[in-house]
Amino acid sequence: MIFSRLKERWRLVTLVALLIVLGIWKVAMAASNVGYSPAQPIPFSHKLHAGVNHIPCQYCHAGVDRDTESPIPPLNVCMGCHSVVDANKPVIQKIAAAYKAGKPIQWVRVYDLPQFVKFAHRWHIAAGVACQTCHGPVQDMNQIRQYREFVMGECIACHRSQTYLPAPADKVHRNLATYHGHEVNAKTECSTCHN
Repeated sequence: MIFSRLKERWRLVTLVALLIVLGIWKVAMAASNVGYSPAQPIPFSHKLHAGVNHIPCQYCHAGVDRDTESPIPPLNVCMGCHSVVDANKPVIQKIAAAYKAGKPIQWVRVYDLPQFVKFAHRWHIAAGVACQTCHGPVQDMNQIRQYREFVMGECIACHRSQTYLPAPADKVHRNLATYHGHEVNAKTECSTCHN
């Protein structure tokens, strides 16, 4: 009788441990989308726009320095240039038709954090963190893809080291142990990123 109770408890403990491990694995796999590059309804080349034409990220993603998410550009931003530039190309005519009809393009979001994570681009932008630090060499991507694994360990390591990435030759990334002569104090408390 004692052995059967112990055996039953052992099964219960094993089952609970297995469920915990599976839950952690599921969360980890959901956040691990490195290389994710979904097909978009209209082909868009960041390489052409941000790379060749040197259009700053915040020109199209206006408000990223204020919003919690980087907004997907509305069609009026596209048409600001494309009402004149390449207006006769079929893909631009498709954008123009959607704009005239007042119908937004249903872009597929590439980066999506879990609901229990709060993230503000504004603090990172204010600290001088380049978009490429987290999003990779966007200016070299024809089709955008997820560059980093957005998991807690990556964020914590970055906040603790406060030297985000070594500065490459093109100096897109900077060493941020100091910024404008003062230390960068990236917070590591749970409430910094979690509600």
